[in-house]
Amino acid sequence: MRMMMLGVRNLFRNKVRLAIVALLVAVPAFLLLVMQAIGDAIQEQTRILRENVDTALQVRAAGSMGHVNMVGQDALLHGTAPAAVRAIPNVVKVEPYMLAMTPTEGHNFAMHVGVNPGDRKRLESHGEAGNPRIIAGRDFTPEDQGQDVAIIGRGYARWAGIVPENFAGKAMVVDPTRSSSIIYRLDRPPHPLRIIGIYASGYVFGDMQLFMPLETFRRIYEVPQGISWLFVTAASVDDVPAIVRGIRDSLGPQVDIIAPKHAAVFEGTTTRAILRLARAGSLLALALMGIVLFFVMLFLVRERAREIGTLKAIGGSDGGLVAQFLTEAALLTALGTLLGVALFRVWGAAAASRLFAVSVSPFLPPQYKDTLFPSLAIHTAVDAPTLGLALGAAIVVAALGSAYGLWQVVNLSPVEAMRHE
Repeated sequence: MRMMMLGVRNLFRNKVRLAIVALLVAVPAFLLLVMQAIGDAIQEQTRILRENVDTALQVRAAGSMGHVNMVGQDALLHGTAPAAVRAIPNVVKVEPYMLAMTPTEGHNFAMHVGVNPGDRKRLESHGEAGNPRIIAGRDFTPEDQGQDVAIIGRGYARWAGIVPENFAGKAMVVDPTRSSSIIYRLDRPPHPLRIIGIYASGYVFGDMQLFMPLETFRRIYEVPQGISWLFVTAASVDDVPAIVRGIRDSLGPQVDIIAPKHAAVFEGTTTRAILRLARAGSLLALALMGIVLFFVMLFLVRERAREIGTLKAIGGSDGGLVAQFLTEAALLTALGTLLGVALFRVWGAAAASRLFAVSVSPFLPPQYKDTLFPSLAIHTAVDAPTLGLALGAAIVVAALGSAYGLWQVVNLSPVEAMRHE
């Protein structure tokens, strides 16, 4: 115990060196926490997809995309379909959607979607991003039903010159008369909608949508009856086959039923890649920490060679000397790790964004490269288990990084120490 206390006192013998070493340890500790945050965020995204996407069936008119102004794809479900589907056992939610298209530039287009406030804001052909994250403003409330308000995707907002930093008071004009080769003109007057929120979906086309309350959509496009899509949520994945049969029995052959498996695709193409990179980054951070401790302890042993030799000459044991230096190394690592935690709390989100763009995005499928990170919820709060894990890993690395220096301590004789002096 006395030698361990000596190790604690030795920690403060050179305060400038202590600050420098703590900072050098803090950098890889900071990187470790950032990579952990990215990994946690993508795992949470995948969990949400499994729970809220692969239990949802999409129902639409047979052979139709259900867009009210798409050439050859404008057939709608009958307005009685929601009530019929709600009566099927193990159906926990039925959400009607209305969809229209509007041209942007070239052959590209954006989607206008009508949803009931409180329902999930699902995305065209990419339901795994359902309920995308609001990055500015607010979500719909029940009071918004029928009001002239909208939530716009980040990409569509950028096209319209609307930015998250200054969107208050901005409006988007919905013009049903605009047409293209796949979109036919609807003789309806243009209608402005006040933007109350901006969302990020996680993939390119998902950000090219605008959501408005369902009754507002019906009023603007003058579609009092019919439904573009019907999303039917099952109590569990196991109930999906029976619900499919029930929908067939209730609505007949005039409907198409799509059981999305986007969560599995997302996990196979994206989640695993990010987790592998996050683990590689974490191992790199731990390796950097070990390298720092290796050179620091090597320097300390050589600096204190005479002191080590003197302690051995007066009866100091190898075990006591090892305990002294190991205590100092562990405390250096712990202080550096705590400093890294403090830096992470302040700059973790910004660093994660930059690190994601530089090291992770190049390995993702094209539709996710520039859009996935804003849809992830990166948490910079460090809970007790995470802090304990970081400190534990750091101390283990400190022991490994100090191994060579400690081996030198054990093998250094008093005579060699005097000769070194």
